[in-house]
Amino acid sequence: MAKTYSGERIPGTLRYNLKVREGSAEHCFTIPEPSIQIPMEGFGPDESANRLALAILLDFTKNPQTSFSYYKDFNFFLAGLFLEDNWMLHSSRITLFFKLLEETPELAKPLALGKR
Repeated sequence: MAKTYSGERIPGTLRYNLKVREGSAEHCFTIPEPSIQIPMEGFGPDESANRLALAILLDFTKNPQTSFSYYKDFNFFLAGLFLEDNWMLHSSRITLFFKLLEETPELAKPLALGKR
């Protein structure tokens, strides 16, 4: 089933409320949030966009190896979407991202994409 991800920056911070909607179910959490186990090492204070990209890929793929391999590329693919104060992303764009990786072997890292 398709998912919709939406983000809203908490005013005066670099933190985001992230909502994941699938059908009539909705799950909310704040990025960064330790309970979703996104490591803070290697992320500077201005890298909230990469944290969002990683959190979304972890949720979508359920595959940490794939998510950690591609989150920066995914953030770049979305061309600054995660820098906006409010945004929405449909899972079809995530599917497109992985399809483009498969069609462009020179961009793909030597990692088999996990099943979603």
